[in-house]
Amino acid sequence: MSDGRKWVRAPEHDPDLMNSETALRRAAKRAREQARRSAGYVAVYSDVKIVED
Repeated sequence: MSDGRKWVRAPEHDPDLMNSETALRRAAKRAREQARRSAGYVAVYSDVKIVED
């Protein structure tokens, strides 16, 4: 009989999460480069305000 809890892998052992931060940073860098080529600037949220980069 089950007690209703789900088994969760520790993040450091989950193969889906091991390289996710690196992949997200790479995707963000590519998106910024593409935005600069098309619009000439990128709007980013920095501290508590939106800044054009």
